[in-house]
Amino acid sequence: MSNLELCRAIVREGFEVLSESLSEGRAEFLLGLPRWGDLRGSLGRLYPRLTSLGCLPALQRDSRGLVLYVLERRERDNVLTNLALALVTFFTVFLSGLALSRASETIEGAGGIAWSPLAYALGLLAPLILHELGHWSFMKFYGTPASLPYLVPAPPLQLGFLGTFGAVINLRWLPPSADALSVMAIAGPLAGYLAALPLAFYGLYTSVPAAELPEGTISLNLVPLSFVLMYSLLHGQGGYILLSSLAFASYVVFFVTFLNLIPIATLDGGHVIRGVAGARAHYIVSRAFIVGLVLLAIINPNFFLFALLALLLFFLTGGKHPGPAMMLEGSARVSLLVAVLYGVLFVLTLPLPV
Repeated sequence: MSNLELCRAIVREGFEVLSESLSEGRAEFLLGLPRWGDLRGSLGRLYPRLTSLGCLPALQRDSRGLVLYVLERRERDNVLTNLALALVTFFTVFLSGLALSRASETIEGAGGIAWSPLAYALGLLAPLILHELGHWSFMKFYGTPASLPYLVPAPPLQLGFLGTFGAVINLRWLPPSADALSVMAIAGPLAGYLAALPLAFYGLYTSVPAAELPEGTISLNLVPLSFVLMYSLLHGQGGYILLSSLAFASYVVFFVTFLNLIPIATLDGGHVIRGVAGARAHYIVSRAFIVGLVLLAIINPNFFLFALLALLLFFLTGGKHPGPAMMLEGSARVSLLVAVLYGVLFVLTLPLPV
């Protein structure tokens, strides 16, 4: 018996099936009354049982009623690829850390573990990995097919990059419900931010205040609110600070976290808005945010990168979000919790012009 036939049996176990059609790798069911309790509970139980067998379900409502489409597709992870990319990424990030460490040799008061290449690698990669593991753990919890996290290498700092383009997960199917969509989305930025917070604090603690910037130093014109608050607590108001390697890595993590929280298309912020507030709100908020970013970039060119990335992503995706696979809307309690966490993270990582 093929997986699709097993999945057909599961659908018929959970629902009265009014009609069905099967073809190679695909099935369509017109659903009647649920057999496992109410409709929401039955669909919630059905989804992980199907995805565990490599069957990808999608529920739609048309003139006939509720129609469940099931596609048979199973993708396997190549762990060796993940490991190889991780090793290459660690190497390129470590090279970037070497550049920062050598530059610090000319700075009076610099030194110690926070200025080392290893500190830069740890401060950058650990939160990025935990960010993706935050997503991945809830994908597994909800039964949503997804790949293992991939680290993406980039040229090192010596060539004008940071050593990595970040980490990604290949989401192989839509999550089952609006709750699952929003929880999976916020779990990544929350995990990454919490991991970066103590590293940033120690990195700023070991950074060196300066009356003026040494020649050749790059000035950071946009600083996340978390950095501003920690700097004020540790070093008081005013003046320059020369960031340790660990502090700079944390700065990058906060910056990337904010980019992910932008409420556009299928970024984490877009997932949250779609899951918490629905398709109409996602449509309005994403477009309003792009307009706001463009206007902000006109006023302050430091925001040009944000506006450019938002526009590119919007045009690449059409600004659309497919929503949950099973058309299950979110609960008020989960939506409120995710909305509060999203708002707090958005504000704490908000880049401020300095």
